[in-house]
Amino acid sequence: MCSSVRAQVIAKRDIPADSLVQNVDDFPYFKGGVVAWSRFLQNNLDLSRTVGAMDSVAYARYGSRQTAVLKFIVCEDGSICNIEIENPDKISPEFAKAVLSAMRKSPQWMPAQVKGKPVKTRFRQPVIAVIE
Repeated sequence: MCSSVRAQVIAKRDIPADSLVQNVDDFPYFKGGVVAWSRFLQNNLDLSRTVGAMDSVAYARYGSRQTAVLKFIVCEDGSICNIEIENPDKISPEFAKAVLSAMRKSPQWMPAQVKGKPVKTRFRQPVIAVIE
């Protein structure tokens, strides 16, 4: 079993950091809110490989409750890109792969707003799994 995973980037776009807006009036969010986000994860986060790889060593190293902290960009049109896992050393490699795979399937989000106009910004989103 691989003992560490590097932060991975998916759908990397060449987005200059200075084009991101940090101070927004309204933060980006998943369309439909928290309930829709939970439903999306239930339907798209496949933990079967994660569960299969959790032996006693993996349980000792990562625990049965794992939290992947995602960092990504939500563009003006709601598309997401530059998805990274901020804490790859704290989660199992299989869970990291599952989370990234699910995020690749994400529909568009509602973008951040400044003065009523959509803007491109960075967003952090935890994904928690209890693996038994």
